[in-house]
Amino acid sequence: MWRPKLVMIRTTLRLEQLAFRIVLLAVLIAALASSGQAQSADPADDDLARVVADYTGLYTRDRLPEWRKLFLPGFVAGSTRPDGTVLQRNLDEFYEAQRKYLDTGRAIKETLENVRVERNGPLASVWADFVLEEEGERSRGKLVLTLISAEGHFRIHSLLFAYDR
Repeated sequence: MWRPKLVMIRTTLRLEQLAFRIVLLAVLIAALASSGQAQSADPADDDLARVVADYTGLYTRDRLPEWRKLFLPGFVAGSTRPDGTVLQRNLDEFYEAQRKYLDTGRAIKETLENVRVERNGPLASVWADFVLEEEGERSRGKLVLTLISAEGHFRIHSLLFAYDR
């Protein structure tokens, strides 16, 4: 008589555990489904993410002409100099400086960390810490990109950057 009660208790616990697992699985599936919809709901978000990735991904000697296409013709870059003044350059000046820098043949790579993107309709800003690696030496700084959507695609309007001192 003792044995059947033990079997009934174990069966009840197993059914409760099974029910809990089914509910938990349903909640996880619903959460994953809704997060997937939110990520792909607006193609503009995907386009903006692509431009941000291409900003560093295309920054190579071989792909620099493609990199230039990320910028609007009226693009302006501003950066601080060690003496505290500001260097301002238009697209042609900025591009030529990058081309000469990459043509040195040195191993150069830029990465972004702590990237913060804010999009408000056709306008966006990207704040990030950058790491510029040249021949194994790293320089760090901060940058901000402003972007605007033109004809359905985001392009970079301006860049401000400063090296950490």
